[in-house]
Amino acid sequence: MAELNICGRTKSVCLLGFPVAHSISPQIHNRAFGALALPYAYIPLSVAPKDLHSAIYTVRSSMAGANVTIPHKEAALRYCDSVSELSAATGTVNTLYLKDGGLCGTTTDPIGFYRALAAIGHKLGDDDAIILGSGGTAKTLAAALLLDKKCKSLVIAARSVDKAAALASSLKKIETAPVEHCKLGSPESMEFFKKCSLLVNCTSVGMSPNVGDTPLGKSFFHSGMTVFDAIYNPSATRFLKEAAEVGCKVKNGLLMLLHQGLASFRYWTGVDAPIDIFDEAWLQSIVDN
Repeated sequence: MAELNICGRTKSVCLLGFPVAHSISPQIHNRAFGALALPYAYIPLSVAPKDLHSAIYTVRSSMAGANVTIPHKEAALRYCDSVSELSAATGTVNTLYLKDGGLCGTTTDPIGFYRALAAIGHKLGDDDAIILGSGGTAKTLAAALLLDKKCKSLVIAARSVDKAAALASSLKKIETAPVEHCKLGSPESMEFFKKCSLLVNCTSVGMSPNVGDTPLGKSFFHSGMTVFDAIYNPSATRFLKEAAEVGCKVKNGLLMLLHQGLASFRYWTGVDAPIDIFDEAWLQSIVDN
């Protein structure tokens, strides 16, 4: 694999987050820049919330763009001169890029999500979907499913019923499918899970090092579900293991991470990254190390 050629013409792209030490995005993007011999370099920047203003203006003035991750996805949006329809609906961005002298914002998470599901043969469009959680990832994937008409019904299930209700209420304005909410794991929610065909975990429950935790009891799964977990460390959460034991089709978040990153790559460079230089085993080896 070709190495980066850092010189006076090199354009910088960064990751804005707090913390960022766990991210594998630098390895993904720099591998692609090197493979295509592009004059770019990707660097992680650990930016405390109080410093976001300065960091965004550095991106605007001297960089080619940025990825935005926790906890800045909502705060970064207000610095954008224009945002995509999805970002406007969710109030979040994960990608910043420059166009016609302006700073533009969008979110590429749904592209990664859709391609991860396609990798296990799940065809979207006719699902009764349930999303676990009420945070930024839940909001983004829920809005995308509705805007792109990828589900016939949607339920938001969260530990806080008030937060679930608030998110469901905000999503109802999209009006492409019925949206309901419930308290995650409650006996009353079981009816929603019985008809669910796509279950998506957008909580952090089960993420390393708390690998013994799960957001949902095994009794809520059935073999007619496709179950997706946005977590990729560990590669098989307890949530996914128990879903697989019931006969569900399962997938973790590693391909979502890859493909959302490669969609951002195109915004910055105008070209597609060579997908054949990546495989899940290589990605997982970076996560594990």
